Amino acid sequence: MITEERTVHLSQGQLSPYLELIRNTISPSIRASGGRILCLLQGLIGSPSTKLLQMTQYENIEAWQLAQGAWTTNREEYIIQESTRILKPISSRPKEITPPEDRRAIYGYRKFTVSSSSIAEFTVCSEEGIWPRLEKDGACILGMWSNAESVSPSEVILLTGYNSLAHWESTRFTSESPTEDNDLWNRESALRSRREQLTLQTFVEIMMSADL
Repeated sequence: MITEERTVHLSQGQLSPYLELIRNTISPSIRASGGRILCLLQGLIGSPSTKLLQMTQYENIEAWQLAQGAWTTNREEYIIQESTRILKPISSRPKEITPPEDRRAIYGYRKFTVSSSSIAEFTVCSEEGIWPRLEKDGACILGMWSNAESVSPSEVILLTGYNSLAHWESTRFTSESPTEDNDLWNRESALRSRREQLTLQTFVEIMMSADL
């Protein structure tokens, strides 16, 4: 599996007509080519509302190439800038099929810069140390990816869904031990600390779902 990350910066006032174009023309063509749209997100905090991010999963590079025809429709009247890159999943997420109950209104789009030799350990720290408590609190890990190409250091992308901004804030990890689930907290605390040691840089944007 591979994932296309497509970032689009729209001109002011062009969001509604561009989303209409996505809904009626581009998305059906992508799906007909075998692509699976994981999410379409709009900037909220840390990026402007004119920024859209779309993550689309493909079985292989051939399916991705076939689906590029969906984007050849004239979109220059809407767009200031557009970029794409291919990412590879590095964890158990995204799932083969993302069920409707996994969808959320708000997403944390977090970038980590990590040594390429540390990605496997970084993934374990995330999956086994941090995600269990987040998902127990109602968040949902949509996916985690890294560069498809070999580069050092590498970039890791993590998308985590929340029900609201208040929900996102309520799930932030604190250094105070809880009154229950001490085992879960202790494991997260240890593996979170190790993940922080492996992280060279990190940055998060809060985005909201624009799925159609």
